[in-house]
Amino acid sequence: LLAKMIRDYPGKRFYLFSYEEAKKALATKIIMIMAGVELQRDTNYGAYIHYLKEKRGTNKKIDLAIQEYEEITSAGRLLVSDDMYRAEDLTTVLESLGRQGETGAVFIDYIQKIPVQRPQSQRYMDIKLISELMLRQAVSQDIPIILGAQLRRSKDGGAEPSLADLREGGDIEQDANLVLSLYTQAIDELQEKASGQRGIPAIVETKVSVLKNRGGQAGLYQKMDFNLPIYTITQKEL
Repeated sequence: LLAKMIRDYPGKRFYLFSYEEAKKALATKIIMIMAGVELQRDTNYGAYIHYLKEKRGTNKKIDLAIQEYEEITSAGRLLVSDDMYRAEDLTTVLESLGRQGETGAVFIDYIQKIPVQRPQSQRYMDIKLISELMLRQAVSQDIPIILGAQLRRSKDGGAEPSLADLREGGDIEQDANLVLSLYTQAIDELQEKASGQRGIPAIVETKVSVLKNRGGQAGLYQKMDFNLPIYTITQKEL
């Protein structure tokens, strides 16, 4: 979604704050999405790491993606951060970035990982505060803030996500304008077998559902193609 928006809105700035992955790993994955090249089916990420270190100049599409990534970051159109900002500090950072203008969207992965200045005895109170702070920024600056959220695993297995599955999620659900869930049955079944991703097809079906939509209709869904080696979700091929 981030890579697509960067290309669709060339006059906008985008910000990605990760609390789970290192900046270098995220940069590599964004380049993989932009290149759209599968080097190795089961270990494509590792193949790209090797390419970036040892084989630059041998694949035109990947080299163009690297160039594109370097251009958008150097121009200030994309900022990727793995700094573990506390929620209160992240608010200050977002205010500062907002003053630069032309904010396309802010991506945060993910809300339950964000620390707070003074943790409460019960984590759901921290989540409530974080959700309120992010909502305040979205409204006051009039910018889209796209928050990833961890879902609680169903004990039965195989169940599609629902609003009730948001871990400590009452306030997330209440504050959000739009809640989308992504469900890939093939990966769920593979995880149940504890066999990793080997043997799974390169492209699997992912169901994107609208669980909440303050500005429209909820309950809709679209089945999409999830290309695992290059981390892309696209319209399903007929």
